[in-house]
This record gives sequence, C-alpha cells and structure tokens, in this order.
Amino acid sequence: MPIDLLNVEKPARYMGGEMGATTKPTASLRCALAFPDVYEVGMSHLGSRILYAIINGMPGIAAERVYAPWPDMEAQMLHSGTILSTLESSTPLSDCDIVGFTLQYELACTNILAMLQLGGIPLRASSRNVMHPIIIAGGPGAYNPEPLAPFFDAILLGDGEEAVVEIVEAVKKWKECGALNKEQLLEELSSIQGVYVPSFFQVRYNCQGEVQEIKAQRQGYTRVKRRYLHNLDTAPFPIDPIVPFMKAIHDRVAIEIARGCTRGCRFCQAGYIYRPLRERHPDTIKKLIKQSLVASGYDEISLLSLSTGDYSCIGDLLQSLMKEYEQSRVAVSLPSLRVGTLTEELIDEIKKVRKTGFTLAPEAATERMRQVINKGIAEEDLIENAFNVFKAGWRLIKLYFMMGLPTERLEDLAAIPDLASRVKRQAKAAGGSGEVNVAVSTFVPKPHTPFQWERQLSMAETKERQILLKETLRKKKLNFKYQDAALSFMEGVIARGDRRLADVIEAAVAMGARFDGWSEHFSLQRWLTAFADVQLDPEWYLRERRQEEILPWDHLDAGITREFLLKERQEAFAAAATIDCRDGACSACGVCDFSLVKNDTVPTGTLCEPVLDMAKTKGEQQRVRMRFSKTGVLRYLSHLELINFMTRAVQRAGVPVCYSNGFHPHPRFSFATATSVGVESYAEYMDIFVHAMPALEVMQRLNMTLPQGMEILAAYDIPLKADALAPAIVSASYTIQIPGLDHHKFDGMVTSFLKLESHVLVRHKKGQEQHIDLRQELVHAYVDAEGLQLTIRRGKPLEYIQAITGLTGEALHAGTVLKKNVQFSDTSEGW
Repeated sequence: MPIDLLNVEKPARYMGGEMGATTKPTASLRCALAFPDVYEVGMSHLGSRILYAIINGMPGIAAERVYAPWPDMEAQMLHSGTILSTLESSTPLSDCDIVGFTLQYELACTNILAMLQLGGIPLRASSRNVMHPIIIAGGPGAYNPEPLAPFFDAILLGDGEEAVVEIVEAVKKWKECGALNKEQLLEELSSIQGVYVPSFFQVRYNCQGEVQEIKAQRQGYTRVKRRYLHNLDTAPFPIDPIVPFMKAIHDRVAIEIARGCTRGCRFCQAGYIYRPLRERHPDTIKKLIKQSLVASGYDEISLLSLSTGDYSCIGDLLQSLMKEYEQSRVAVSLPSLRVGTLTEELIDEIKKVRKTGFTLAPEAATERMRQVINKGIAEEDLIENAFNVFKAGWRLIKLYFMMGLPTERLEDLAAIPDLASRVKRQAKAAGGSGEVNVAVSTFVPKPHTPFQWERQLSMAETKERQILLKETLRKKKLNFKYQDAALSFMEGVIARGDRRLADVIEAAVAMGARFDGWSEHFSLQRWLTAFADVQLDPEWYLRERRQEEILPWDHLDAGITREFLLKERQEAFAAAATIDCRDGACSACGVCDFSLVKNDTVPTGTLCEPVLDMAKTKGEQQRVRMRFSKTGVLRYLSHLELINFMTRAVQRAGVPVCYSNGFHPHPRFSFATATSVGVESYAEYMDIFVHAMPALEVMQRLNMTLPQGMEILAAYDIPLKADALAPAIVSASYTIQIPGLDHHKFDGMVTSFLKLESHVLVRHKKGQEQHIDLRQELVHAYVDAEGLQLTIRRGKPLEYIQAITGLTGEALHAGTVLKKNVQFSDTSEGW
C-alpha cells in the first residue's frame, strides 16, 4: 500500500528532487547519510553537506540522504509496510552499502535505532552479517559513543573530510573482493586513523559499577587517536548546496571560516575536541561564498566558527562582503559572537541589509564564576556591546547563561537577573526601548573537558533553581527560557554513559521513544521504566567521578592530555585564568605537534582581494507574468513552500528581480490564488518585477534551474500597473479523478448537486465563520472519460468534491486533482 503524502503534516520532508541534489542511478556503491532528526534540522547541518559533496565527487559512488520520519510518517510507514529509504533514489536502507549516522546530540539516540528498524536493519552489530550495510557514525557524539557502541560497526573520531574517502574506498575494495568476511573489513577500517571499531574492545565493570578495564582485542589497537584536517583552506567545501523546498532551520549559505578555538572555556567540549585552531583565508571564504550564492539563490550568508568574532580578519572580511553584496540585498549573520569581540564597526556592517539577530553568551553572571570557567570576558564589555546593539536599532538581545557550574553559589545564580536588567537598561540609555530574553540551561559535564569529572545537578535541584530564576526575572520584566529539567537529566546520563546504556536505549525505543530532544515527544517515565527493566540507576551517571577512575571514553584520544585536563580542573577551583595560546605561551594541552598539527591562523590585516560585484543590474523596471506547471511530487508543496522555493529559484537563475522597500526587503513577485496541497497544476500564475530583462529570457533562465516537475510554460511583459493576479481571475477549471468511484454513480451525484439552488459551506478561520455558497460559485460541472470537469469561481476543489460525493478523510484524498486552467477578466493581456 503506497503512502499518501497528503496524510502527513509536511510532505516536503519526504519528496526529494530538490535543486542541487545529486542522483547517480548507476553507482556501484551507495552510501546513506543518515541524520537522526527531522528533515529541516538535518538539512541545516553543514557537516552532512560537506560529506555529501565529497562522496558524490568520487566516481561510481553515490551519497544519498535520509532523515528521521516524523511520528505521523512513521505511523504511515508501519501501516503500509514501507521501508525507510533514501531521498535521491528511494533505495531502502537495508539495500545500501554504508549507512552513516551523525552523532550530533545525545537525545537523538532513540531516532538512530528507530531509523535502523524502519530501514529493515538489525539493531546490534553482532546481529548483522555481510549481507547488511556497514553501519558507521561520526560527529561530536563520537567522543563518547559508548552508549551506542554495540549498534555500530565503526565510528569516526575527528574530522571527516579525508577519512570518509578512505572509509568508502575500503568498503568498496571489500565489496569488489566478494565481501565474504566482515571481520576482514573491520580490520581494514581500524587501520585508518580516527576509526574506532567498538567490537575490538571489551569492557569490564567492578562491583561498584565503575569501568574496571577497557581491554583491546587486537594487538597494537589499544587507543584510537582522532583524525585531524591539517589545512582548512584547501579542504573540500560544497559550493552547490541542496536547496530545500521547505524552510530549513538555517536557510542560508553557511561558510565555516574557522575550525577550533584557543579560548579554553572549561565547560565547552567543542573548544577542546576541535583543537587546534584553523582559519580559512578571507579570499577563499569570499570565493566559496560567491559560488554558493550563485548556485543556491540564498540571500543570507552565515559565517560559522566557534567564535566568529575571534577570526583574525573578521572586520576586513565583513566590510568587504557588505561592499560586494549590499546592493544585492544579501545579509550577513554572525551566529557565534563572543562578548568583547562585537565592535561598533561589526554592528554597523551587519545592519546594512537586515538585522539578523544578536545572542550574547556571558555564560555566568559573576566575575568569580567567569574565572572558574575561564570565560575571560568582563561585565563592562557585555554592557558596552548591549548599548551599541540597541543604539544601532535592534530591539531584542538574547542572553545565554548556565546554572549548576562547578563551585556555583546562590549569589552567582541571583546575579543573572541583575546582570540581565543592566543589559536591558542599555536600550533606554541608547534612546529607545528593548527586550531581553534570558536563556538559562543546566550545565552538563562533557567528556574530554576539565569538568568531565564533575557532578551534574539533579532534576530536583534544577527545578528549584528554575523556579527561583523564573520569579525574579518576572519581577524584573525579563523573558525567561529554559530547558525542561528531565531533558537535561537524560542528556547528562547519556553524555557520560557507558555501554550498559545500550540496553536502556533499546528498551526505550521498544516502548516508543522517538525525538527525545523535542519536549513534546519526550517521556521521562518511559526512560525510567527502561532503566528499571535493565536494573540500572540513572542518577548514578550524574555523580562526581574520581580522578583515578577509568572513564568509559578513556581509550578514545581527542588529543588533549589527561594531565592538562586535570591541571585545568585545579585552575578552575582556584579561579585562575589560562591565557589564550594565541596571546601568550603554549598552554601544553597536547594537541599540537607544531609540524602538521598546529594553530593555523590568517595574519591580522590580510587584505581581501576584490570579487566581482553580484549586485543586480539596475535598469527600467518591467513586470513579467508567467504561467507554470507544478506536477509530480511538487504538487505536495504548500503555498508558503512554493514562495520560498521560487525565491531561491529566481536568485539562482540570475534574474535581476526588484525588491520591496523597508528594512526587510523581499523580492517583488506575487502569485495567483493558492493551490491546495496535493493538486497538480498546469496553470499556475505569478507576476515578477525585474530590471531590464525580457520576459522570454526570464522564462529561459528559470527553466534551466527549476527541478523536474516545475516548468515555466509562458511568459509575457505586461504593464507595470496592470491588475493584480488574484482579482483578475474570474474562474478556475479542474479535472478530478477519484479511483474506485463508479462513473455512472459519479455522474448522478453531479447531476443531483446541479439541481440544488444553494449549498453553503461554513469555514472556521481565526475564530470567525466564513460562508461560501458552493452551488452559486460553481460555473459548470460534468463527468467525462477523464473524470469530473469542474469550473469554479471561488473555493477549493476538494470542498466541492466533498459536497458532491459526501466523501471525507482518506477516501477524499485518494483522488488525483489536476488544475487545468485559469480564466482572467482581461483577455487583452493574452491570458
């Protein structure tokens, strides 16, 4: 039984066929890049995009995407017996050669198992044979993958750009040799630097439940050292990104300008596992941005790094980008700005196109606590940054703090509302008004950091502190956001968990655990039941660890020495600073070999070479009216998704579109009345205002970039002040087919409806009733060999079908609805 996408919330999640997607039907090896979250989250993940481009660049090898289906889709799949498949070729996961998961967030663990089940793959590596895909993983969660280790054949520790090629080549060679011995493949994979094969290690526990021994099963393979990408500047990068039909969480061109950080914030796992610092040259960044904008049609650039403001040439780079793209209405966002690096000059550059938002992260509200975590920022810098942001016209600043940090006292917690109030007062000082959102998360100790030994707050302690903050912040008229205590609790358990948690995760999945990172789907009781079933105490995993204790991840080498982490822990208790190694002597963390592995920064003041201005050619405005078709899977696009998609297509095609005025300018085009989701259309209409480009060229450019299922069928120049599309339409014609409905019976239903004088439909929208007389709005209707031919002035075709036949629900959606034509009031314009 096929799945009807009309029965799921967002069909665009499952359509595939996006602009920029790669299909290789004759590939000899097929790799599924699996992201264990919903489509719009996974499509925002830069790492997946990079691997997708690299693997598809290998001859004869295909990389395809698969995401966790939302619960409504999973229910459809289970009901119909459909196997989870890739978007590009609809290949079931069980038929792929490699399935590679991204370990991005601890609570995505249940989605990983659910995806394996839906893909027809046994969960445990020990239960799979040579006929099954090789299941691998990578990402930040790989630095303690032990709770998931029994489910994976191999796990990549570290940077993937070079290692993924070696892994794929090893699997390809193994397949070509007959794929007779899986153990042989695992041996080969273990010889690749950064690849961890969990089955090659045996873990034993003592009577207290601690890890007693992590015993290597292969001689010489006792410790897995992370993989390093030595030069970010020459690393492959996707310049032709996939452009989703629906709006992704981060819907923009994302460029990684630096990887790694030297600041040494003691709570920050990313700051340690991504060392050393490697910066891209500004000319390389600008070249990648230009190519990506042309290929994608995006109108926003995001400069990514752990601390974008620390990039050596950030001021010159940002100024150069704004000069090149300001006239093209391309905005620049800096999503990770450290307090103290946000200068007035940066703010002035960012606001030139549109205000893209500011989040400032002091992390702790007192100077003592900031010294404990080695944050290295001053309160005065935060206040000055806030003043400058409000002065530049922003009306909202987001502040991010943590509670439960080591050595935290009550006065440290109480200082959060006080500091946030001072920030809010800067809006008035700057001559305006503003709001402050205060986000406070519970500190979760992470592996490979100086705080990996510390205890985490219990749920009761977290709730107590949240109540205290909520009341105080409310009195000060500050907005408060926080994560549910139970979510933080489970994140902490898994973050420092061991292999015994695999049984817990598997039990939770069997009870229906999915999307546990989403509060609306998370069930603490389900997890507690799973822990009880396997006789484990989750609270035990939040305890303080002894310094001499063997930690579950001790056989995984992130490059940072244990001695350095212990030294940093002692420095934290002494509230002593560790200087940024770019500003002083080497801190001897152990990462650099000062040959290949070392900090690689761009010299301050490096000039950015000019890049051709992408600004749209100015000229006399023209108005082009276009008729286009929307068929196949594209019929499942909602009207908002269609607008988003066409915005990208127009930009990608290089059409010099005109923009609206105001601080948030938008491309000037408009559509006729919205088509219902699921309706194939051969007569959609849109008007677009362009600068000096003939209608025929607009059509040709768009047709070269539009995906299969959408085509511009006609384009004409019309007067600038011609009637708007919607009021000009007098009627629309449809052909409607309903499989299984007898032709004569259908004809009789139509005849009966035509005899009515009135049939009033009542709609409820935004608390109000709308009345539409479907019989009076019906121009004509008859049944022929193609189906029902329906011409209407107002209303949706499915509303007429329901009124004529009485069908509802799945029976109603089982029909195929084809929009055939639209009649305009002004026939002199050729429509």
